[in-house]
Amino acid sequence: MTDQGDAFASLRFDQDGLVPAVIQDADSAAVLMVGFMNAEALRLTRETGRTHFWSRSRGKLWRKGETSGHEQIVQDIYVNCELNTLLVSVTQFGAVCHDGYPTCFYRRIEDDGSLIVVRDRWFDPATVYGSEQTGTKAPDLQRATREWFGAYEYLRDNDLSADSSTSRRLRPGEPAVDNRIADELRELAGVLDGSHRHQSMGEDLLLEGSQVLYWIALAAVREGISWEALRLDIALGTGDGELPPNSTAKLLRRDADSWDAGASGDRSARLHATTALVGQACRSAGVEPSELIATDLHDLRSQPYLTSYFASTEDASGDA
Repeated sequence: MTDQGDAFASLRFDQDGLVPAVIQDADSAAVLMVGFMNAEALRLTRETGRTHFWSRSRGKLWRKGETSGHEQIVQDIYVNCELNTLLVSVTQFGAVCHDGYPTCFYRRIEDDGSLIVVRDRWFDPATVYGSEQTGTKAPDLQRATREWFGAYEYLRDNDLSADSSTSRRLRPGEPAVDNRIADELRELAGVLDGSHRHQSMGEDLLLEGSQVLYWIALAAVREGISWEALRLDIALGTGDGELPPNSTAKLLRRDADSWDAGASGDRSARLHATTALVGQACRSAGVEPSELIATDLHDLRSQPYLTSYFASTEDASGDA
């Protein structure tokens, strides 16, 4: 194998500062989609391990899965002989196409020029995307995650350290929690591959999945990342039910390694992507991700020091 220098520095962007990026499934080698990357999208793709693109129609950067939760985890990046096209090998969560298909290339051109659909549709776009302006997707999970996340914001904004270790962890100067996210991701992976098991897979998944979400919430709240930026409901609400538990466990361990190595780049995107992996762990184990939030909400509501917070959420819902 010959090292030919820094290929990324030698990339030949077109007159608009773009290179086409062919996205390929790492397991099946199927071509999933084609997008365009500018230098910033490529940088974010490399730093976060999630594909980013430049939208020519909207004139803005976008991350695959930011609305649907259908993340692409980058495995390898290749460049062609002319250094003007990228081939990105990914592990895909959920469907790729905005029309609800597993690949954007779901139609074949017949000899007479007509189009025939050759793939099964995986989801209804109206259900997944709803209105991007108003956020109509999964209203129950949306409300539950807002309420759940708000409890941690309340513990940050009110010093209840005497009663709550969580409130103490949210005080300025407390140690970073990235390594705790990594540790819990590995325990969640162990639940899926059988190396970390206490009771049934479902019971252990609720326990360890809730622990990952706990540290994700602490990281986000401490850094001032809002629910709107994190969109837990979207991250948890999608996934591939056909992905085997062992395969998901490998993804969780890889993500844990990246947290240990230092999660740079867009922190909200990073936390969103890890939340999506927790949702995928649920899907692989046949557990509804909303159960994680419901379980933790039940525990939070039982804490006397949060009585005022939950009373305020009930008042707000009544006013609505």
